[in-house]
Amino acid sequence: MLSFIIRRLLALIPQMLIAALVVFVLTSLLPGDAAIARAGGESATPELIAQYREQLGLDKPLVTRFFDFVVNAATGNLGISFSTNEPVTDILMRKVPVTLSLVLLSFLVALLIALPLGIVAALHPNGVADRVSLAIATSGIAIPNFWFAILLVLLFSLTLGWLPATGYVSITENPGQWFLHLLLPAITLGHALAAELTRQLRASLGDHLRRDYVRTMRSVGLSEVSVVGKHALRSALGPAVTTLGLQVPIAIGSAVVVEAVFDLPGIGSQMVQAVFSRDIQVLQGVILFTVLLVVVASFLTDLAYALINPKVRVQ
Repeated sequence: MLSFIIRRLLALIPQMLIAALVVFVLTSLLPGDAAIARAGGESATPELIAQYREQLGLDKPLVTRFFDFVVNAATGNLGISFSTNEPVTDILMRKVPVTLSLVLLSFLVALLIALPLGIVAALHPNGVADRVSLAIATSGIAIPNFWFAILLVLLFSLTLGWLPATGYVSITENPGQWFLHLLLPAITLGHALAAELTRQLRASLGDHLRRDYVRTMRSVGLSEVSVVGKHALRSALGPAVTTLGLQVPIAIGSAVVVEAVFDLPGIGSQMVQAVFSRDIQVLQGVILFTVLLVVVASFLTDLAYALINPKVRVQ
């Protein structure tokens, strides 16, 4: 297991280098001149623009700037925001907990929805329960996040007054309010994530329930709870865990929309703000950190899959 972990950790290095190269090239190709924007626009003096260009390192060759970008990022230095003069790392430290809280709670909601629906659908294939489960799961794909979020706000915030519609409270400040403020956004995102997970779990568990080892265990008198919960479900969780890991980029991408609807101060809203203010340093930092989250999630998914299925460690 240790060698498997070391191999996967070493594989993260080229992945992050390629991601850094893509982020750097794409943000460098964006229209506009950061030095001119920092100097106050086209009306600024050439001397002031040249001063900012040198200060921002824009006068260096592209290769040198990429090398500096990678070295600085590796040491935790993501530069200074053009618009606020604040270190990008400090901005991320404020925004990341919000998005991470939303994504983690969303996956918890997705599991709470997908596990019972997937198991019920697999136990009663083509029955009424199967069709109802698939209909609920499919609604997560068919209904857009922003529309489902508006429905939740109309019902639980404006009509019933049970949950806040917007805003965010830190977990260190008030854990109860933190949970209440994130509940509707997490249900919105988790409902969408549960759809594919339910379908995958239904297919995987249904396949295992038709295998010979399940028939053998049932024939020797093992209880249905033991056959399904202890043996078949555990074997079926491998593909479901992979599906869960593949949904991390989708969750982070969808969080941009959900944060905008519920006015959450996460990295999604920060990314949108950086695009409109042409704050390249913040944009690079946010995207690179988002890629890092996805890569780490992929590593944890492989780790969980290896724990469930020992054959993966050998491969």
